[in-house]
Amino acid sequence: MQDSTPLLEFKKICKTFPGVKALKQVDMSFRKGEVHALVGENGAGKSTLMKILSGVYQPTSGEIFFKGQKVIIKNPHEAQLLGVSIIFQEFSLIKHLDVVANVFLNREPETLMGFKDQAIALKKTKELFASMGVEIDVRRKISELSVVEQQLVEIAKALSVTAQVLIMDEPSAPLTDKELKKLFEIIRTLKQQGVTIIYISHMLEEVFEICDRVTVIKDGEVTHTAEVQDMTKDLLVKKMVGRDIDDIYPQLGTSKAEDVLLKVDGLSCKDKIQDVSFELRQGEILGLAGMVGSGRTEIVKSLIGLNPKDGGNIYFEGREVTNNTVSAAISNGFYYIPSDRKNEGIIANMSIMENTTIASLKEHLKNGIINRKSERLFASKENKRLKTKTASLDEQIKNLSGGNQQKVLLARALLTKPKVFCIVEPTRGIDVGAKHEIYKILRDLCNAGSSVIMVSSELPEIIGMSDRILVMKQGEVAGIIDQAAGRATEEQVLSLAVGHEYSLHDKE
Repeated sequence: MQDSTPLLEFKKICKTFPGVKALKQVDMSFRKGEVHALVGENGAGKSTLMKILSGVYQPTSGEIFFKGQKVIIKNPHEAQLLGVSIIFQEFSLIKHLDVVANVFLNREPETLMGFKDQAIALKKTKELFASMGVEIDVRRKISELSVVEQQLVEIAKALSVTAQVLIMDEPSAPLTDKELKKLFEIIRTLKQQGVTIIYISHMLEEVFEICDRVTVIKDGEVTHTAEVQDMTKDLLVKKMVGRDIDDIYPQLGTSKAEDVLLKVDGLSCKDKIQDVSFELRQGEILGLAGMVGSGRTEIVKSLIGLNPKDGGNIYFEGREVTNNTVSAAISNGFYYIPSDRKNEGIIANMSIMENTTIASLKEHLKNGIINRKSERLFASKENKRLKTKTASLDEQIKNLSGGNQQKVLLARALLTKPKVFCIVEPTRGIDVGAKHEIYKILRDLCNAGSSVIMVSSELPEIIGMSDRILVMKQGEVAGIIDQAAGRATEEQVLSLAVGHEYSLHDKE
């Protein structure tokens, strides 16, 4: 049975930025050896609170107590000395160094003579991974490791400073289902060792799988704390967004088989996909499902010109098109939003306006000069329509929440007037309220006559949003499910993805 005495407490924590009250009188406690979920919509204040705990920010007012003693955490180094470590969603590892060097970076053990003791560093690194029940070659470079192995290095790095409180910010975002199970095993091992884990996630299924308690933050305030076993998903969603979301997914479309907008015939690309054929109907959302590595994202990249095809034909509105480059694809009415917003989508140091209009600047050219008034007008109109939350279009996009960054990318796409809109992991790292808004945007796009090809690893999202579901397996089409006759089940989609047979509504 867990000790109910708080290891860590926040009392009346407030944090004010110019013009914004990010945290308001936050009271919260964490027990030793518990996994405590912190949930809420983007911008609710979760990250601000954790940055205060990890010494990045100082509270405007309020107190922090650790083991019953009041503490003042002035910087991240003091947080580490206290036993608080944080693993951010974006890894901070140095790719060209090995595991040992990353775990003890700037904290290398020294000999009595003051020299770096590589043998002790190697021994301690191996002991850290052994304590987590993980086997890994600690002499390998970070660049040679998988995503889940890199995450394990981040955990070892955090534990190397004797972490008593470990903050995990969206730890599952880059992981496959198999890798997530491994992460949960590590979390359970750490929990048994008495480590307190603060688990920040938008994936509510994970909260119910791995967490003991959950706290909801909304608009900078704690609105609810409960034992996970006493909660339901519907109740948790209501606490997060302040309303019921009975139908998070919009009504499916009514496209007809004869209304073919796009026909793909025998598409092949670099041994990643082979002989892929399908049709995309006008006004429909075609979901691409399958296991990681099945070729679903490669289809989209071939269509958009990122991975030029080496076989097959693409027909758009009855005519053959060759999208050998992204610019050619955009000119032909295609557009693509990748899953990695930070590295492939947004331009972090540019403004929201610049990020919105960068793909459609030719619409605002006059005598070779950009008409800034016209550019601002269009950017403002589109972001207002999508309800992007920002104080100014001149704000840098990196300061927005993930959900609002995704809306800016959607606004950018819509200004190109796409007919075939391809999007990968449309709601990854986005809260449930923003998900609902993005789903509506995609459906409205289809209702206006365009079509969407959507790749998603979330089966409920694929089933909830797709008019038809194309399932990939090892680079080939395993089957296509038409949902006009009724919603598919996760078991049906998975059975195709892993090679088991079942009766399809529509198999092509």
